[in-house]
Amino acid sequence: MTVSNSRTPTSSGLSPRIAPLVLLILGSLWGLNTSLIKLAGLEGVPPIGLSTLQMSGAAVIVVLFCRWRGIGLHFDRAHLSYYLHVGVLGTAVPSVNLVNTLRELPAGVMVLAIATVPLLTYLGSLAFRMERFDLGRFAGVVLGLAGVAMIVLPSTSLPEADDTMWFLIGMITPVMYSYSAIAAARLRPENGSSVGLAGGMLICIAALLWPIAGLAGQVYIPNVAAPDLPALCIAIVTLVTALAYFLYFELIRAIGPVSISVVGYVVTLTGMIFGMIFFGESHSAWVWAAAGLIFAGLALVNGRQAAGALMNSVRG
Repeated sequence: MTVSNSRTPTSSGLSPRIAPLVLLILGSLWGLNTSLIKLAGLEGVPPIGLSTLQMSGAAVIVVLFCRWRGIGLHFDRAHLSYYLHVGVLGTAVPSVNLVNTLRELPAGVMVLAIATVPLLTYLGSLAFRMERFDLGRFAGVVLGLAGVAMIVLPSTSLPEADDTMWFLIGMITPVMYSYSAIAAARLRPENGSSVGLAGGMLICIAALLWPIAGLAGQVYIPNVAAPDLPALCIAIVTLVTALAYFLYFELIRAIGPVSISVVGYVVTLTGMIFGMIFFGESHSAWVWAAAGLIFAGLALVNGRQAAGALMNSVRG
């Protein structure tokens, strides 16, 4: 499957000319979220409880927006299948895993793991025959995976000996995110709008996570009367998640899905920077070399196509 960069012209909404600025904002917000999630976890917020509040709050905001704009929410068999694969398996599971892993690993290292999503998505697309084999793009996947190996194999790459195991556990998150991207392309209902699908998906995620959090003893209720640091982190993470959905869908409408993949570079850079600011993180030469290989891999997989599409969109 070749992704189209077509967009529907509208008289209102985001202008393609300011898309690069919005891409920077969106990438920075996603990069910030990683550090905020880690901070909340270190303050004692349980992983499932944090993900439950994050998804529930974002669901309320997105659903209210849908009601305001008259966007319908659907819960028939096709939509529920989409919500299960894209939402529960491709969003909720990696979200909980991310929160849990960030308690053990530097935020900057986990951002590098998440940066491999486009590489893994391309591999999955090849397996499902959704993409044609391209030697250059496949070489990009090899480079990216070599970068992952540089984080995992050298004994001096990560701060602690047990961090290698946690990094491998953390890689479940990008694997499931790539599964979400493939499932979204294969299972998207014909009559579903992007915002409406996000609203229905978030409702289903929240409905599933609340009982799971209860059974696991991880329900977390922030102190609303006297907000503390965990409550503030959760509130910001929730708002950022909802805002990111809006910016993401607006960017897709304005410049197309190929162009928006450039945001991955911004997320990785800002995520590592915020990790240094919030937690004083420093990385070994192995990790920085791994970052270089992962970036080179991303550039080969979709960088040239994405950058070209973005410039064409901005020029109109």
